[in-house]
Amino acid sequence: MNALLLPGNSSRHGEWIENLKLAIADRFERVETQHYQHWQSGGEKADIEYEISVAQSKAELLKPYIIIAKSIGTAISVKGVADGKLKPKKLILLGMQPFDHFSEWLQKIDIEIVIIQNTNDPLGSFAEIKAAFTGKSKSLKFVELPGETHDYLDFDAIAKLI
Repeated sequence: MNALLLPGNSSRHGEWIENLKLAIADRFERVETQHYQHWQSGGEKADIEYEISVAQSKAELLKPYIIIAKSIGTAISVKGVADGKLKPKKLILLGMQPFDHFSEWLQKIDIEIVIIQNTNDPLGSFAEIKAAFTGKSKSLKFVELPGETHDYLDFDAIAKLI
């Protein structure tokens, strides 16, 4: 099995995604990371449709694969799967936020989805995310990590959950 890693929106997540890759590398045959276009252009936000197309190209070389995504990466992966452009065996989502249309996208997905959320993530606590998305997909599992931030820096704990 292979893995595609989709980070959060900020360019500081370039380092985060490489640290996660190191933590999980021994669990997969191949791990591919995605660095977003707006990191180079100086834009503020990821272009979700564009980044889905980049992820789709990367995923073609990884079959079979799972996607591990954080923050805006969760929106890219969930929309990409819901639209049929990405076809992972499993989604692991960290630092979810209640993005517009997320519930309708989740309802279109029939693969296993694991949501890993910090207890008091300021962009959506574990309790808020669980309440917002429970029942939105057939195979949704929630995992709570202790934490007060949206950083998700305990790579060992994350690796154990994958």
